[in-house]
Amino acid sequence: MRSSEDLKRRWLTEARQVFARPGMYARSGPEMESVAGERLGDLCYLDERDDEYEQVRKFLRGFGKLGVHGPFAAVFDVERRCTDEVASVYAEVYHRLGYLPVERLLTAEEWLPLTRLREWVGVRDVRRGEVEAAFGAPSLLVGRRVLCYAPADGGRWVFFDCWDELPRRYAPGKGRFDGGFDPDPLVRDIRVPATDFEEGLLLTLYGRVLRWGPGWWIDHPSDSQTAEHAAFAAQLRQIESADPSQGNRRH
Repeated sequence: MRSSEDLKRRWLTEARQVFARPGMYARSGPEMESVAGERLGDLCYLDERDDEYEQVRKFLRGFGKLGVHGPFAAVFDVERRCTDEVASVYAEVYHRLGYLPVERLLTAEEWLPLTRLREWVGVRDVRRGEVEAAFGAPSLLVGRRVLCYAPADGGRWVFFDCWDELPRRYAPGKGRFDGGFDPDPLVRDIRVPATDFEEGLLLTLYGRVLRWGPGWWIDHPSDSQTAEHAAFAAQLRQIESADPSQGNRRH
């Protein structure tokens, strides 16, 4: 029969593997919630950390009635699986409880640029390589897509969510579709500490198009929008409001 310490060591090793390769343990955000959440409950039970576990559950309930995956699915469409993003949320919690080591903790000086990300990203496209060039190696890389930065003072993390729309092209003579991963994918959004998910979500240009389509600037103007563009957008909204066929268009 395994001792509790042997069991804990096995679970901690498994946790590191789950966050390194989420796709091997879950096929969707809800599945990842089950995998990571159940194991976290087991670890806290084993260590008799009931009060801390309840605080974690309270934090996770803040994502809404659909769970941690709910806001991601609402913003970026349910068909875009958010397995890695959900895993990153749990990775921060595991680390906070001492169950997940990370490669790097940022000093106050290193963290300072990450408090100015809204100005840094603006309305433009950013690639993973640019993030690492600007802020250094991440504290943790979740799967292939989520770069996590953790401050040494134990505060909330910052996440850069990359997204790669895999091309699906038929390969003549091979009888299959060819794709492949972009070695330097685009960042879709940045998640920063905030009172709620929406407030802490910073969209890149790519993220805005994924969320609202190419005409995002009409109904969701940026702070840097010129007066000329603002006037043009207002005209388009007026035209659209007069078109009865657009009455139920989603915003």
